[in-house]
Amino acid sequence: MDMDWRKLFSETKAMLMRQGRSAQDADDFMQEAYLRLREFGKRNRVTSPKALFMRTAYNLSIDAHRSKATRGDEVQPEDVDIVDPRPSPEAGVLGRECIKRMDVCLGRLDDRTRQMVLEYHVHGLTFEQIGRKHGVNASTVHHQVSTAMFKVYSWMRGWYP
Repeated sequence: MDMDWRKLFSETKAMLMRQGRSAQDADDFMQEAYLRLREFGKRNRVTSPKALFMRTAYNLSIDAHRSKATRGDEVQPEDVDIVDPRPSPEAGVLGRECIKRMDVCLGRLDDRTRQMVLEYHVHGLTFEQIGRKHGVNASTVHHQVSTAMFKVYSWMRGWYP
């Protein structure tokens, strides 16, 4: 197999890149095609090594394209960033501190208003349900819960990020 390999590699790379393959992929296909040609040449008589080399590289390119189309891109383990879904230690501490601060702020409300706020925001009761439970109308509950939340917001303002 005496031939100008540099010229053959250049022609083959150009052909593969015209087919839409990257320079790196073209180099990989040519390397594999060369190895296959050498192995095939050990067992068989090759009359046109240039044609066999170019066709082998082209077929490897087609196989890779089909594989990518059906299986998707290969992902190497070192290329994957594993994200821990748990909050960072700082976020955990901040969350606990925020809950403590919220508890202090809710503690500043009178018992009846605090109970209404918790029934609405924590237990999910409607204003009508809370009003029936406490013997007041829904608009009164709405007013008390809204006023209480504005107070809590003002007490919390500036503390949380």
